[in-house]
Amino acid sequence: MTKYSALDLFSGAGGFSLGAQMAGIDVVGSIELDRFASETYEANFPNVLHRQKSIADCSSSWLKRHFSGVDLVIGGPPCQGFSVAGPAQYGIKDERNGLILEMARVIGTIKPKFAVLENVRGILAGRLSRGDSALAAYIESLKSLGYSSTIFDLNAADFGTPQLRRRIFVVSSTDEALLPSYIPTDFGEGKQSWVRSIDALSDLPSLGPGEGNDELIVYPKAPESLYQKKIRRGSRGVVNHLAMKHTPRIVARLAEIAVGGSMRDVAPEHGQRMRNTGEIDAGQRYKMNCTRINPEMPSLALPANFQTIHVHPYENRMLTAREGARIQGFPDSFVFKGPRTLMSKKLLIREGRENEIGLSQYNQIGNAVPPLLARGLLRAL
Repeated sequence: MTKYSALDLFSGAGGFSLGAQMAGIDVVGSIELDRFASETYEANFPNVLHRQKSIADCSSSWLKRHFSGVDLVIGGPPCQGFSVAGPAQYGIKDERNGLILEMARVIGTIKPKFAVLENVRGILAGRLSRGDSALAAYIESLKSLGYSSTIFDLNAADFGTPQLRRRIFVVSSTDEALLPSYIPTDFGEGKQSWVRSIDALSDLPSLGPGEGNDELIVYPKAPESLYQKKIRRGSRGVVNHLAMKHTPRIVARLAEIAVGGSMRDVAPEHGQRMRNTGEIDAGQRYKMNCTRINPEMPSLALPANFQTIHVHPYENRMLTAREGARIQGFPDSFVFKGPRTLMSKKLLIREGRENEIGLSQYNQIGNAVPPLLARGLLRAL
């Protein structure tokens, strides 16, 4: 069988690249601006030519020199500007939205047979800074280069990922006849075939707040599901399994949250406190804050800040980075680098600590393309 090659743009930690490798594709290059995500990528893909830079700074001559002849370009441009949880909800057009046209420029430069763009569903209504449709502009740019495109709306749970995560994929090709009409799954669609959260997490070491280790922890028990058997291949244990520290007040709050419940359901005395006064904040509570995962279902989608969103199914703490990685479909042998968590970018700038800005382990995991979803799509190509 022909071995196809791929270039991964906006590669992040490497979820799309990993899925491509699982599909039998040779990933030959990757480009990612963030330094911590690049550190993770280089640790897990040592044989891939990786560059830590913006694709906007990649000249046509450099791209042609290194990647002419590549069969496939894949990429997930920054999605914050399109996300319903991002600036789009306030009518703000994020300047990063225009990066999808940089992806089109790269495609036009090296002219692969296929290209696949991944993004949140908000991209369907996303706008460029000048106000026109971002997705339409991208597809039209590729059309002018001789590409036909098809849009797929896929759920990661249908591809064996223990997470209800819907994403948009734009598949483009220089040969319209090669575009798939649908993407088959190995599992079939629907609840009867989904991997449950408990199938992903039950064999991991139990932790209290602040417990665990960023280094290797040997498995305490045998795998308890087929998913765990697959995810553990090639590893003696888990890394990045360190629980966040919680105050007794936070632990008491989490103990009040039942499966499927959230911050909105706790008694007033367990609510948030107002800054500087310590008094109970009687204002609006958000249903997504501190949501306890249902062990009998796939997890809700992991955002980049899932360390403050998802509560462990049974333990009164938030998820560890490794638990998030399990829910995204990363194998235990995949190591995440960089800080586990980081202060907000605005706060770091205000304090003159710009050198600390980057994507934490949680950010890298939440931003990633689920590898099993990527594998299923790319196998169809």
